[in-house]
Amino acid sequence: MMTLNVSSPLPTKSFLPYRPPPRRTISFSPVFAVHSTDPEKSPQSPSRPAKWSLDSWKSMKALQLPEYPDQKDLDSVLETLSSYPPIVFAGEARKLEEKLGQAAMGQAFMLQGGDCAESFKEFNADNIRDTFRVLLQMGVVLMFGGQMPIIKV
Repeated sequence: MMTLNVSSPLPTKSFLPYRPPPRRTISFSPVFAVHSTDPEKSPQSPSRPAKWSLDSWKSMKALQLPEYPDQKDLDSVLETLSSYPPIVFAGEARKLEEKLGQAAMGQAFMLQGGDCAESFKEFNADNIRDTFRVLLQMGVVLMFGGQMPIIKV
């Protein structure tokens, strides 16, 4: 059995000069989460970030879209939708951005779920309710298991 002699002198100062740890720099690069088995459809990382604008999404190649047989009807629906107020407001987007920053720092976990490219045939109240219920249940399990906040997207 080992014992510790408390009366022995313990050094309180280092003989070496104090040097603060070097500052770490963090760099970020874009991450693409959508990949395809067809190499031509997988997005390539741009050499420089593209300039963002309200319509810049239209220049991106869509990898997962439902097929719309009538372009005229699609254009009509898009025009109608563009006349409505936004379904996500700026304050909500800023709040989500803050929460995603916490997840990036390891202080929260992001849970993303739902359909990827559903058509309106599958769009009904039961499907929405069931998907929402599963996401909430998964969030509870992850929160208790991971002991951190869960961001449900």
